[in-house]
Amino acid sequence: MIKEAFQEFINYIKNPNPFVRYDKPSIFYNQLFPLVIIALMFAFSSVIFTSSLEQFHIIPKMPEFDLFKSKEQKGLIFLMVLIGAPIIEELIFRFQLKNFRFSFVCYFVAISYFFNWFLDTKMLVVTMIILASILSLIYFYITYNKFDKQLFIKRIFPFHFYLTAIFFGLVHISNYSNPLEYGFPIILLVLPQLFVGLILGYVRMRFGLSKSMMMHAAYNLIPALTLIAGY
Repeated sequence: MIKEAFQEFINYIKNPNPFVRYDKPSIFYNQLFPLVIIALMFAFSSVIFTSSLEQFHIIPKMPEFDLFKSKEQKGLIFLMVLIGAPIIEELIFRFQLKNFRFSFVCYFVAISYFFNWFLDTKMLVVTMIILASILSLIYFYITYNKFDKQLFIKRIFPFHFYLTAIFFGLVHISNYSNPLEYGFPIILLVLPQLFVGLILGYVRMRFGLSKSMMMHAAYNLIPALTLIAGY
């Protein structure tokens, strides 16, 4: 079962299709457990790999996960991890995979988020205005120019699909204190999110947004239970 689910996932991400039709919910429920196991296995392997690099001093000691440090707000964090994050993050990162207009808004938010780390307030405002102008021009050019919009979307969608997963993973760098101090190796800490971003994108495209939210919640269940157990 896990092997079949993994093969179907790989087949899709080799050539992401923006116009794939939704499969029956029953197929998703048969694949939910295997997909969660695949995601958790990758996360576990990633942790071991990163720890090994630290032990052999190939990379510096990586920062600890900040989110679970607050023992006083366990209940609130538990609800956020298990319910809030799946709903909010899926609306931002996966809803737009089948919504051409909203994807431009998401790119604006995501790029602005990363610029916020490097620029002061004045430069950030100027940069956001320029970015909004560029994205608006691109959108109107694509929408109103005389060429096949569906063909354009089909050609550009694989890059859009992968970029969405990358942005999803990189956003989780903010879960760590002063991540930029650690340089490029900090990417190792969000490899699980990069990978699960691909799985969630696959689930969203094949089964719908509600199912990607369910998959996201199921994946977050283990860290949520770890929090309650007193991590």
